[in-house]
Amino acid sequence: MKKTIAITSALAAASSLATAEIKINEFLSFEGFVDMSYSHTDVDTNGAKNSDNSFGIDQVEIDWLFNFGKVTAQVDLEYEEGTNSTEVEQAFVSYDLGNGSALTAGRYESMLGLEAKEPTGLYQFSTAYDGNNFLPQYGQGVKYTGQSNDLSYGLSLQDESFDNGSDRLGGNVDVDGTYSVEAAASLVSGNITYSLGGAYEDRDDVGSQWVGNGHVVYQSGAWTLGAEYNIGTEETTGASDEDLTSGLVMANYAYNDASSVTARVSFGESETGANTDEFLKYTLAHNYAVTDNLAIITEVSLREDEDAASIESDTLTGAVEVLFTF
Repeated sequence: MKKTIAITSALAAASSLATAEIKINEFLSFEGFVDMSYSHTDVDTNGAKNSDNSFGIDQVEIDWLFNFGKVTAQVDLEYEEGTNSTEVEQAFVSYDLGNGSALTAGRYESMLGLEAKEPTGLYQFSTAYDGNNFLPQYGQGVKYTGQSNDLSYGLSLQDESFDNGSDRLGGNVDVDGTYSVEAAASLVSGNITYSLGGAYEDRDDVGSQWVGNGHVVYQSGAWTLGAEYNIGTEETTGASDEDLTSGLVMANYAYNDASSVTARVSFGESETGANTDEFLKYTLAHNYAVTDNLAIITEVSLREDEDAASIESDTLTGAVEVLFTF
C-alpha cells in the first residue's frame, strides 16, 4: 500500500502481504484492505487486576488511484474503529518532474518513522509505541521528493505536523496560522537502508514542537533487522517543556514463503520538569499468509508502564488479526 511517490518505511517495503490494484480503466484503479481482530488484555495496576476482550472491524480502507501520465492522484477513504465514520485519510495530487523527482500537494502521510502507518505494512498486530507515538502521521501541504541513485529525499511544507490544530485527527490546542517543515532522506547501501529526518512545527505564541527520527534496516535472505530512535521536545508558553524519547529494535525471520516470526522491544519516555512517565514493551508475533491477499497475524505483548506518581501498570495482550487486501 501507499507505493506512491514518497519516502516510505523500509519495513513496509519489505512486507510480504500482496496488494493488487483493481483496474477500472487506464486512468483509474483502486485497492484497499479490511482489518479485523480479536484481543484479550489483562492489566495489573499496583496489584489491582482487570481484563477485557475486544472483537470487531478495526479498519476498512479503499484507495482510489488516478493516473494521467505525469499527473497522478490518490484519495484514501477509511473507516476506523472509534470514529464510526468514514474519513479522508489521504488526498493528494503529484506531478512527475522527471529524473526521479516529484511535486505533491494535498494531504499525505509523514516521511518519518520506521514502522508503516497501515496494518498492511506491519509484521505485528500492534505498533511499537501504541498511543505514545509522538512522530508525525499525516499533514496537509506541498512536498518535493527526489531520488539520485541510492539516495532518496524529501522536503514538505505543511500547515502542521503533530495534529495539534484544526486537523481532523484533533488535539486539545486550536491554533490558527501555524506552519511546519518536515525533511527526510534515505540511503541504500548494500543490504542496509539508513534513514534520517525531522519535523518542526511553530504554533505562534502558543509554543512549538520538534522531533528527530533516525532508523536503520538490514535485510539479508530470510532476515530483516531494524532499529529506530526518536527524540523531540514540545514547548508550551507558560508551562514546562516536555522532552520525549522513544525507540525500538526488531528482528523478523521468514522461515518459509508464507510464514514469519517477529520479536520487537520498544520503549518511550516523557519528561516534564521533574516528572517522568515511561514504558517498555515486549512483542512476539507470527505472520501467516494464507493466500497472497489474506493473512493471519497472532501476537503476544507485554507492556510495563510507570508514571510520575509511581503508579506501575503491566498490560499483557494476546491478539489474533485477520487482514484481507485487494
